[in-house]
Amino acid sequence: MSRAVVGQRFSRPVLLALALALALLVTCVAVAATVPPVKVPQTGTMVSMSQYKKDPPWTIGYADSSMSNSWRVFAWQYMQWEASKYPVTIVHANANDSIPKQVSDIQNLLSKNVDCLIVSATSEKALNPAIAQASKRVPVVIQERSVSTEDYATFAALDAVEMGRLQAQAVAKGIGGKGNIVILEGVAGSGPVVQTLEGMNEVLKKYPGIKVLTTKYTNWSPAEGKTAMENALQAFPKIDGVLSDSGLQNQGAFEAVKAAGRLKKIKAWSGDSVQAWLRIVKANKLPGIIVDRPTSIGATSVAACVAILQGQKVPKLWQTKNQVIPASAIAKYVAPNKPGSDQWWDWWTLPAKWLPKS
Repeated sequence: MSRAVVGQRFSRPVLLALALALALLVTCVAVAATVPPVKVPQTGTMVSMSQYKKDPPWTIGYADSSMSNSWRVFAWQYMQWEASKYPVTIVHANANDSIPKQVSDIQNLLSKNVDCLIVSATSEKALNPAIAQASKRVPVVIQERSVSTEDYATFAALDAVEMGRLQAQAVAKGIGGKGNIVILEGVAGSGPVVQTLEGMNEVLKKYPGIKVLTTKYTNWSPAEGKTAMENALQAFPKIDGVLSDSGLQNQGAFEAVKAAGRLKKIKAWSGDSVQAWLRIVKANKLPGIIVDRPTSIGATSVAACVAILQGQKVPKLWQTKNQVIPASAIAKYVAPNKPGSDQWWDWWTLPAKWLPKS
């Protein structure tokens, strides 16, 4: 066995390689030192993530359920804005509302050696096996759409159950605790729909005088909302309230009710804060409630990945609180009338640079 000779000379290529390696190490240490720690809420069950700590830059995989409605588009804008604050690259996969496609997307993202995986699930149950497998390799952050497994690091969640409660309570109050209502929901079987219906039914059980005439799933589509409401108007001569989880389908439902000449007969509406719906409510002075569905949760999911990769403890449930926008304050939330702005969400907290162009 030979001994290393003190003062041994290295060739120029070897010295260059050593210099580059040292420069890279110094750069990585400097980058890690300049990334500020994410402010993590200290609520509920806190879970250690020290095993995932690693130096930046980081790559985040995003298994998106779809970009089929404006809410999801805005959530993606918020994600990109949040990522711009850190040495982060996001690899985005769009499942187009297909469960098999999303399973494939998750596998493909893992093959790219991402450091953290964000999943907005197309189904509350069907993605569980894919999520369980992914969690064995990288930390998984569930975004907005709930899943019925615990195989994830944290759930960046809206309080959809409470949203349903608030909406149902407002409609119940608006129709005086009795009457006929139609429920318009989004995508059947998706986490937000399962949860909002849970909250709605919890409240409606307290009002035996309220009859649910029909519950329709509209895929959060104005066109499908219009068709669903046209069918309900034809089937039921007396409808007192429209209990809807979103203003997306309400845009079409409103058109149907207006065309039927029955606007004044609807005593209460519920919905969320998509711009087109806010404008309709304001212009027509519709009775009801607006519960904001913050697309800023997209930013929260990215921040959660960064916190995990910093080795911080995170809450198992990282929840965004609901914001109720009273009718008297709607004007403050109506965006400037620019191309495409009727489908904006949360524009008041998203920097102009990151607003969709059309």
